[in-house]
Amino acid sequence: MVLLALAFIGSLLPSIGLFLWLRSIEGDEEFKGICNKGLIQGFLSIFPVAACSAALALIEIGLTLLGMSGMLKAAYHRFIVLALSEELCKCFMFHRLLQKYERNWSWLDYIILMVLVGLGFGLIEDLFYAVGADAITMLVRGITAMHGGYAFIMGYFLGKGKKTGDKKWSVLGVAVPWLLHGAYDFGLSDEWLAALGENAAYLSVSLAAFALVTLVVLVIFFIRHKNDEQFRAPMLSESDIA
Repeated sequence: MVLLALAFIGSLLPSIGLFLWLRSIEGDEEFKGICNKGLIQGFLSIFPVAACSAALALIEIGLTLLGMSGMLKAAYHRFIVLALSEELCKCFMFHRLLQKYERNWSWLDYIILMVLVGLGFGLIEDLFYAVGADAITMLVRGITAMHGGYAFIMGYFLGKGKKTGDKKWSVLGVAVPWLLHGAYDFGLSDEWLAALGENAAYLSVSLAAFALVTLVVLVIFFIRHKNDEQFRAPMLSESDIA
């Protein structure tokens, strides 16, 4: 029991450490307060995610009644009911946060705040997954901080879309994290595991390793670009988004 408690606490430390570091990057007291709100928006994301997942699950029930089963059903559940609802709702909560403030956001702001929303959601999700989980599972989830990594990719592309005015980058900002997230979840499904046997774990293990690499890239990115004018220069206000 003590080991599980220590593993759980240890699993939270990477996300908490990232939060404290990222909120200090701008050196702006107002922005630090916004960062706090970003983490809270991530916590609150659990509510729209639950509602969206429930609605998509109803569609899944209808499709099941029409004969969808097996691998296709598993793909719908993992990619649509879980991954798509989570990524869309995190994106929604991120934009909801931006709309609360009259501020000319920078590309760096986009990335930082999106990551914090992702970390907030990930911390809440970890509380649910900790129930009945073993120490290794908790530590792997904490160390990889997947929602932070997915949010980093999303924030980077959303910011690029905003800065360039090219909406394809914003589309990629949702599509890439969704596909990575969905593939990871799908790789853990019973249907996938049964179909591929001992080779089934490669997909999820590879994507977990990718998530860890993404986290390292995230840290390197902020170290290298936190003072880069390309990323710090203000963009248009959120109200000017078409």
